[in-house]
Amino acid sequence: MYIAISTFLATMLLTGLKFFDWSTSESQIVSDQDLFILCVFLYLLDMACFAFANIVLTRVSNKIWYRVPISTVFSIYYLLIIFTCAVDEENSKEMQQLASQYYYEVYYFRKKPLFNDALTVKGATSTTNVASNVIVGLIQRSPVHWIILFVGAALILTFFFTCLIRDIMSKFKESKKQKAVKQSNSESTRIEFQAEVLLATETYERRNKIARSKRLLYLTSTAVILANVIAFTVFMTVDSPTYRQAAPAHWNFYKSHLIPKMTAQKYENAVNSFRTNNQLKSDYDWIDQRATPEFPMVYAPKRTVCSYNPDLSYCSSLPTEPVVTPPVDMPNVVVVIIESFTPGPTMIQDNVVESQAKIVDGPLYKSTYLPKLKELSEQGVAFSSLASSGLPTLLGWHSLVTGEIPYSNSINMVQSIYNDVDDFPSFFRQQGYHSMYISPSPFAFDGKNNWIFRGKDLTGSDPDKLSSIPLWFDEVYQYYPTDEQAQKLNVESTTFKQWIPDRITAAQFQTYFDEAKQKQNKPIFGVWATVDTHMPFTGQDDLQFYESFKFGKGVEGSEVMAEKIDRYTTVAKYADNYIGQVADYLRQHHNNTIMVILGDHGAREVPLYKDEQVDKLDQNSATYDDSCNHQPFSNDQLYTTSAVISYFGDNQALKDKFDSLKSKVVKVPTDHHDMIRTIYDLSEEMTGKRLASSRNGRNLLELATNLTTGLSLRKHWSLRATSLHSELATEDTVYRYHTLGPKGQIFNGIYPTCVTGEERNWISENQYQSFRQYHSLYDYVQRNNKQFSYQFRNEACSYPNLCNFPDNMKAYNNNQPMIYLGIIIGAGLGLGLVIAFVRMGISFTIEKVKAKKMQKK
Repeated sequence: MYIAISTFLATMLLTGLKFFDWSTSESQIVSDQDLFILCVFLYLLDMACFAFANIVLTRVSNKIWYRVPISTVFSIYYLLIIFTCAVDEENSKEMQQLASQYYYEVYYFRKKPLFNDALTVKGATSTTNVASNVIVGLIQRSPVHWIILFVGAALILTFFFTCLIRDIMSKFKESKKQKAVKQSNSESTRIEFQAEVLLATETYERRNKIARSKRLLYLTSTAVILANVIAFTVFMTVDSPTYRQAAPAHWNFYKSHLIPKMTAQKYENAVNSFRTNNQLKSDYDWIDQRATPEFPMVYAPKRTVCSYNPDLSYCSSLPTEPVVTPPVDMPNVVVVIIESFTPGPTMIQDNVVESQAKIVDGPLYKSTYLPKLKELSEQGVAFSSLASSGLPTLLGWHSLVTGEIPYSNSINMVQSIYNDVDDFPSFFRQQGYHSMYISPSPFAFDGKNNWIFRGKDLTGSDPDKLSSIPLWFDEVYQYYPTDEQAQKLNVESTTFKQWIPDRITAAQFQTYFDEAKQKQNKPIFGVWATVDTHMPFTGQDDLQFYESFKFGKGVEGSEVMAEKIDRYTTVAKYADNYIGQVADYLRQHHNNTIMVILGDHGAREVPLYKDEQVDKLDQNSATYDDSCNHQPFSNDQLYTTSAVISYFGDNQALKDKFDSLKSKVVKVPTDHHDMIRTIYDLSEEMTGKRLASSRNGRNLLELATNLTTGLSLRKHWSLRATSLHSELATEDTVYRYHTLGPKGQIFNGIYPTCVTGEERNWISENQYQSFRQYHSLYDYVQRNNKQFSYQFRNEACSYPNLCNFPDNMKAYNNNQPMIYLGIIIGAGLGLGLVIAFVRMGISFTIEKVKAKKMQKK
């Protein structure tokens, strides 16, 4: 029983931290802390259920077998419950995610990659332990949280071992007493015999009382077990977000294995809502026009649509497709993905902060903090409210590259590995580009290795599922340079920390971009991911390289908020410098380049303000509401990241698009998919290859033009989500809410929301349900591999040529973590049986030896 009590206390400690502690973003993790009472009750019911089951099975086993250690098996299960609860609490705090089986596969049970993951260049081996650095960083960021956790764990362990020692001593004394009785003289044996006779002749009332106690135990056990089974069954079968928020962590873990289901009517309603709330351009239409569309999110030019749906009314009157001759010198496209990037309000221009207009004159950033990005925003177009679709990198990066939206109870990086996706690497390769990727971190760490190497030689046994996947990147670089490689890169060789700093990867990008331009008679599509702005904002380079960018104590600051801000500002300015180096290199050597700069997700840690900065804001027309940052779903630092797009070259058609918008800042809600849709359109206009897509995005240059000229915006919904926090953005409003409950707030969608002073209102139940339906459609379509098909990129499918819809799209239902869980539980059962047989064998041997001795006497 004390094992179950210890487990309950441990889960209560972890659950209490989840409900009443702050997340990394310094806001509440749950929307309604009153649900803690229900959560405690469900944990108590669950623990009581297994405790009673343990007692009953132990009593039954003792009558049938010889002391089978049922408690051993239950103890292993209790440990799994505690582990799942700990993972859930930490994921909730750091990532706004519930624990699911897929996190175990990403971080613990990594499988062999599906594709050959050989890098283009091999370098030195890192001497840094990534796992230990991550753990140390987690502790440093929330010292009070970890003190509470460690002290609580110490008290629970003290209670557990005290009970364990008392139990062992009690059994030892009982065994010693029995042994003493057996070795006593005949008189003592006679006395013991008389005592046994007296016990056997107890009164009827005494025996009846014992019988009633046994019946009460079995009745109580039956009632508790039945109640727990009913509660768990209801939880697994009924779609109740509030119930999920209050449920024990291991229940949510089990539920993450369920494949999303939708009735025909719900699916029809969800598809109609999706298409109604996302208005396409006049020359595009939804490609699947069947009564029940299997690919509800794919759209295409009408000539492509008619290739699949020739009976549509407009097909016969389509104008002749113009012949487009691509320019001899196609522009390069470079995408820079800044790690954990949210410029605080003090990093952006005052007029941008204070204005309530949807588009303002820029630049966006201040030269004091981000001088290079300021220059780029002066030469291009900036988007202050641009957001990622998920966080951390595990979700944000994946959604950016693939176009998928994060699942509500799963992880796309693992669950979608066989899916056809509307990814931008293979899109640009089909447009005639040579592609390359520069990374600061190993790809196996968060499951990127099954994506970044897509299309390379298969290593698995599923060629039927993977052979049709096109190649993503021609060249992939991720290495710590040796001394010789450092000379080639013209950088100083240093001792690296956890990952490769921006100073090194910026040099790698320039070096290999140059080599690719010399070797390839093609434009280059290059992606460079930075890392130094990753929390806890201490950087990845040697300290000497941060000196010229230092604010306050620089990267050596403590966890005091002001010094945390200094750390972030220091590493942000450091990253800004090397982004500027790459931009200058492109301008000077390859100016025919479109450059996109955006964050993979927000900085997460808030508020990024100092007291004196708040005072300054209060003196202006804008007001700052500190409570806004700390409300459950108010802060901007989760998804909001901002972006800039610029063109450096002389292509007149491109110059015309950018010059009229130069130094403008768009403030309405936008996201990653809008930016990718923008560079899709720019490429397609030059090549004439207009391809089908499932990217739910808008052309941001057209959006900015419409805002400038006063034209209305097309209806548009975009979703950003984790399993605990969601945002749904319309064309001009952001709705923030808990994924598992309707409590949230409406914002005007103009960043920064806590500075604008706008009134905030609770969303309604109807709004929440419509948003959940929207997310459920993504869950259902993606889990069934029906968001996109690479077959839709077949350029021959252009009316009057006819094509058939893809079939046999195979969904990947991954149960590998459950297999591991089964192995663990099976090992526990096996261990219990082995111990039982060993005990039985020892007992049998002892009895046999005793019998032989008696025979000799």
